[in-house]
Amino acid sequence: MSASTLLQIVLAGTQTHYENRGVIDDKRLDHLLKCGKQILYKSHQESDVRSALGFNPRVWEGLTRVLSVAIPALEQQSFAWKNPPASSYNGSSSELIAAHYLSLVKDIERLNDLCTIARNLLATTKKAQNLAAEKSFDQQILKLIDVCVRVTARGYDGEANPRNEERWQKVVNLYKRLLITCLQFLHNFIMHNEQRKLVLWLDLFGQSQTRGGEENIVQEPEVEDEVLNEGTASREDRIQSAAEKLSSHDQQSSNGELAYNVDDVHALFDMMSTNEEPDEKTQEAARVLMDKIRADMETLSGMSASQLDSNPDALLKVGAELRAHMPVGSDSTVAAAPKQIEQNGNSLATNFTKANGQAHSAHSSRLPDVGSYGDLTESGQDLTDEDLKMSRTAQSAAATLQEAKDELMARLHESAPIVDENGDQIYDEDGNPEGEYDDDLMDSVEDSMEEEEDDDEDYRGSGDQERGLLTDVPLVLGPTEIEALPMIIQAGIVDNFGSKNGERQGVKNMQAVRCHILLAQEAGRNVLRELLIFIAAWDLPDDEFYFKMMVQIMEAILKNGLMSHAYSDFGQPKDIISPAQAVVIKILTHIFRAKYSPASASQDSNEQPPPKPRVPAPLSRVDVLTVRYIFIVFRGNIIPETCALIYLQGQIRAGLALAEDFPLNLWDMERVYEGVYQFLEFFAVLTENNDWKRLLVQWEIVYDLVTLIKELDNSIAKVPLTKTMPPPAANTSTNGTTTIEPETTTSTTAVPVAVERPYDAAALDPVTQQPQDQAVEDEPVPPPSNASPPPAVTEEPADFEWRNLKKLIVLVLSSLVWKSPTVQNQIREYGGVETILSCTQYDACNPYIKEHAVMCLKFLLESNPENQALVSSLEAREVAPSDDVTKEALEKMGANLDVESGKVKLTALARKASWVKSQWEERERERLRGSVKENGRVLGEVDDVADLIDETHLREDSGGNENGNGKGKEKVIDDDDDELEFM
Repeated sequence: MSASTLLQIVLAGTQTHYENRGVIDDKRLDHLLKCGKQILYKSHQESDVRSALGFNPRVWEGLTRVLSVAIPALEQQSFAWKNPPASSYNGSSSELIAAHYLSLVKDIERLNDLCTIARNLLATTKKAQNLAAEKSFDQQILKLIDVCVRVTARGYDGEANPRNEERWQKVVNLYKRLLITCLQFLHNFIMHNEQRKLVLWLDLFGQSQTRGGEENIVQEPEVEDEVLNEGTASREDRIQSAAEKLSSHDQQSSNGELAYNVDDVHALFDMMSTNEEPDEKTQEAARVLMDKIRADMETLSGMSASQLDSNPDALLKVGAELRAHMPVGSDSTVAAAPKQIEQNGNSLATNFTKANGQAHSAHSSRLPDVGSYGDLTESGQDLTDEDLKMSRTAQSAAATLQEAKDELMARLHESAPIVDENGDQIYDEDGNPEGEYDDDLMDSVEDSMEEEEDDDEDYRGSGDQERGLLTDVPLVLGPTEIEALPMIIQAGIVDNFGSKNGERQGVKNMQAVRCHILLAQEAGRNVLRELLIFIAAWDLPDDEFYFKMMVQIMEAILKNGLMSHAYSDFGQPKDIISPAQAVVIKILTHIFRAKYSPASASQDSNEQPPPKPRVPAPLSRVDVLTVRYIFIVFRGNIIPETCALIYLQGQIRAGLALAEDFPLNLWDMERVYEGVYQFLEFFAVLTENNDWKRLLVQWEIVYDLVTLIKELDNSIAKVPLTKTMPPPAANTSTNGTTTIEPETTTSTTAVPVAVERPYDAAALDPVTQQPQDQAVEDEPVPPPSNASPPPAVTEEPADFEWRNLKKLIVLVLSSLVWKSPTVQNQIREYGGVETILSCTQYDACNPYIKEHAVMCLKFLLESNPENQALVSSLEAREVAPSDDVTKEALEKMGANLDVESGKVKLTALARKASWVKSQWEERERERLRGSVKENGRVLGEVDDVADLIDETHLREDSGGNENGNGKGKEKVIDDDDDELEFM
């Protein structure tokens, strides 16, 4: 029996099973399942079987019929709302799934096998793809994806029952596997087939799917439902009328005109771009009309449909020729089919910025106008002086920063409660605290609550067409499961993906049209946003296959001049930088590093060096305008709002504000930190290229970097070294005593410790400069792994530490200031020299910042007398009067502060550092008591111990080491000048 006949028998039996359950017994159903797996194996291994099945219209028709009856059966067993209310499942879909566990497992397995067979059949040629589309099998796949997403995106909503939960989870996993197969089918369905790509794009993203009250992008802003219904009815009537004329009319009239006009073509493509499914009669008429148009184009061009699909230039020419033969309808002056498609795509790209501007007006008040960049995709455009100008200057940015600080502090004061003269809070008659709240603030809170409710409604309606069919797929699949989804987007918008032809620019590039459509519609933007957040959610590395695909997708968006639109659309009003925007900057960093960084910086250490050095690409106009947009966002939005938050942290630290008034939670602060860090990494990569470095210096990026690091230095406390070293673990022994044991190292990969001081940090406290007590002199030093991890993240968002941010800023400044007198002067003018000097102190939140700051200072002072004079003027001249506490501590130590050659020193008083000496002697007494007791001697008098100490002194003094250069000699006492100096 041939594979085609066997498959048709399997399809007929499976269809009967779904239509009339119980007609076929379980034994025969199992036999059908085994036969299906045999065909699946052959379709995977034998190309002849794939061709025989894929080119058979009856096979695709049978597959379509099976899915059309199987999908309602799955819904009946998976969704509680599909069942009568009187059922015993308490409205729980999870309990319903668990109850139908056995039948669902078999049904999903059957459908997965059939969809896998269909996927394999598409690996032949375009003929199989076109047959699948002709029989509407792709539409059934989209419906099946909808069912899979609806099931997998929901959690367990039944009563606690381990058995039911286990069964529900197994069915959900099977649905995920079926979803993956469906996505793989869609990918094979559009590969190397421009027509199929466009039709799928129109199905997924071609219609504006905005909620009520929002502006529709494709249609007029205000259109009544009656008018829409009338337009739909007239469109269907026109298509049916055109099909009837084709059956009774010759192919061409005597004067060469065709039997259909432009209005008929309009109606056909309008119907293709809508989500409403017409009746069968209209679908058949549309199919007849489309076949007629395709046949006429083949006749006029002398080429086959596949040749036209692979040659867009020829497609445009034959479209213009077809339009010349086409009679003009009533008041219609539109292009033919291919031209109409491109015009629709371009109009979408032109209008979606306006529609999105209303939704993001509050968020993007400081963002630049993304519509002011013109057509970035036009070939042959060179950079102009206007492109290199920066509209937002450092002076205006300073005003924006102060405005942001004032606005944030004003909100805190406005929301503060009213207190009486005794400091007690005043309450109104209802028991609510009285206070004057700003109306705008209250309105914004209410709006945000409404937006969150809308978001919840969107999530509850996972898989609906308002949110987008594929939007929730990244929420239910993992990195190794989701690869088919970005591959679909990649095949649709990446230039020359899967072809060997050269790049096609402008409107001739259908990839660019689909790229515009993707970002023009809400569903497309939602899918792309979730795909980007997926990278951050799973923390995928740069070498991950998924990450590489997203890089190609975003690079296609960049080439088409839509990166600024994408960044703006992915913003959220409540975020300074949304997670999707942070990932956009991360991918941009990857793209620009590969394109513009020198070979030594961009090449992997494991890769072999290229035969000849790679020359970085020259700056392109689309890249310059994109970077200019990103920089304006950084200066006008990121820096002011971030610095305002850091300033508020400083106010809270100084006791001038309350920690509970901090506007963000810890999770929000983490997202802001991640975004700011990505921006700084992006600019760090740009400074590796001389052309970008000159452009950033021209835009005065030094102001923004110095402003941020000054705010961090003034408001965020430096964590001393001692806070990064946890105390030894205290263990209670069996006899009730507490012993201190050193913690052993179990990790084989210890992180190196940043050594910032030339003396033993365990010997002296860096704050009080007093020796720290030690139980035993020879106690082992804690292993490096104990000191290297940073302190745990605090629970208070007001105490957020912004780890490694200052160090990264210093690195960027070092790269900018190297051999650049302009940057040297800019840093001095904006007050950055003092801040960089301050960064030479140890800070556990910024490891190795001291070394980086010293290197930056070297570049800053090199061949610059003004900076050298400024640093020289900052040297210490005298010791400021100490407060009472400091004086008392110094007197107790028997020390004094003095300045010599610009360095502060501790000098001993007449007692020659008696405090340090007494502390040392006390430690020696304890050690000798223990050692003598172990040797059997008992010392009854303290004088005996003192005599032993004196003897020890004599032995040590006569033993040598007069210069004090031995191990542990960080403290050097010079008897001649009575000085105690830290080396």
